[in-house]
Amino acid sequence: MSDPKKVVEISEQGQRTTNAAAPDPGGGEGSSTLQRAFSALRTAAPFAQRLLPLLEGNIVTAVSNILAPHPPKPAPAVNLAPVENGLSDLETRQRDLRAQVMEQSTSLERVEDQLERLREATERNALEQQELMEGLKKLGSKVNGFALIALVLLAVSVLLNVILYLHFERGLR
Repeated sequence: MSDPKKVVEISEQGQRTTNAAAPDPGGGEGSSTLQRAFSALRTAAPFAQRLLPLLEGNIVTAVSNILAPHPPKPAPAVNLAPVENGLSDLETRQRDLRAQVMEQSTSLERVEDQLERLREATERNALEQQELMEGLKKLGSKVNGFALIALVLLAVSVLLNVILYLHFERGLR
């Protein structure tokens, strides 16, 4: 019963049958490996028979899509007139803005020149005021000196008048 030459087969109906294997003409292990491979193919055959029709339609379609040349789709016509009008409008605005910027930069240069002249005039006026203050201080000190001399002379004059008065008064008595 335990004959190594027996092969177990499964029929399409799912019944299990045991047949005696034919004697191996080569008498080696290579033929048993071959028999096992055929046995595996026989068991997979029913599944393959059911799956191949399902896959066949998709594979044929995919292969035909790959192999068939497809004409390039023409690009849809694009109306560029609004874009060109927008670009020309932007160019016009850009030119106007450039002109305004140039006018403003010349105005700024004029204002800078005026500010520079004003700064120089202010510095000159500050120097002149300092010189005037120094001159006024000198004049004030001279006026004070003259006033002191005049006061001293006035005091001497009053003293001489008092002396003369007293001298005439003694001479009259």
